[in-house]
Amino acid sequence: MMNSIPCSKRSIVFVLLAVAVVGAVGTAAAVTVSEDSVPEEVTVETGTSVTVTLDDLYTDAPSEWTLRAETNLTGDRTWQISKRKFGGAGIANESGSGSSIETAVSQGDDDESVTLTISGTMPNRTEYSYDPQQNLSAITLYRVTDSGETKIDTINVPYYTENSKQARKQINQAKTAIDEAGSVSDSARTDYQSAIEFYNSGQFASAIREANSAQEAAQQAEQSQQTTQLLIYGGVGILMLALIGGGVWYWRNQQDDYDKLR
Repeated sequence: MMNSIPCSKRSIVFVLLAVAVVGAVGTAAAVTVSEDSVPEEVTVETGTSVTVTLDDLYTDAPSEWTLRAETNLTGDRTWQISKRKFGGAGIANESGSGSSIETAVSQGDDDESVTLTISGTMPNRTEYSYDPQQNLSAITLYRVTDSGETKIDTINVPYYTENSKQARKQINQAKTAIDEAGSVSDSARTDYQSAIEFYNSGQFASAIREANSAQEAAQQAEQSQQTTQLLIYGGVGILMLALIGGGVWYWRNQQDDYDKLR
C-alpha cells in the first residue's frame, strides 16, 4: 500500500518549497536605491557614468551578503565603490573593471550605505522605440546570499542618435499640433502613426517626413476651425447689429406715429 501524506503535511511541504524557490530567484528587496547621478539620455558611442547609493542594507536581509552589480555599457568600464560606515566612522573605497563587480556588505564591518559608480560607453544600438523611449540597462543590482540571489533594482538610461532625436522632436511636435487641433482628418492621424512605426524601425528620415505631414494637416485643420469660428462670430455680430438697427427703426417709426396722432 502506498504511503500518503496527510493534507496538512502536504500544505507545509508546499509552503516550504515555495519559500525556498522565492529565496533562490527573488525579484524584490527592501534595500533603498537612490539615483545620485543618472543622465536623462546619452548619445550612442559616447562616454557616460551612473552613480547610485544603496541604503537600508539590512532591512529584510541578513547581516552579511554580497552586492553584485552588472552593466550593459561597453568600452573601458570602471567601477568605483564607497562604503560609508555607521556613525561617520569613515569610508572604505574599492574599484574594479569589466561588465560586473561584487563587494561584501557586512553589518559587522559597520557598512551603513554603499555608493557605486559605473563609467563606460553607451554602445551603438539598433533597437528603437518611441514610447516608451529606448533605453539601456546601465546598472542592475543583485543581493547574493547562500540561499540565492535577489534582484534589487535596474537603472536604465535612454540613448539616441542625432537622427533619432530629430525624429522624436518632430513626432512630438506633430502630436502637440494634433492635440491642439482637437478634430483632425484621418490622414493626419494615419501619418502620425506611420511616423511612429518608422521611428520604431529606425527609419528616421521617413519618420520625420510623416510627422511633418501630420503636423501640417493638423495645423491646417486648426486654422480652418478658427476661420469657421470667426465667420460664425462675424455672422452673429451682423445679426445682432441688424436686430439693434431694426429695433431702433421700429422705435422711431412708433415715435413718428405717436407725434402725428398728437
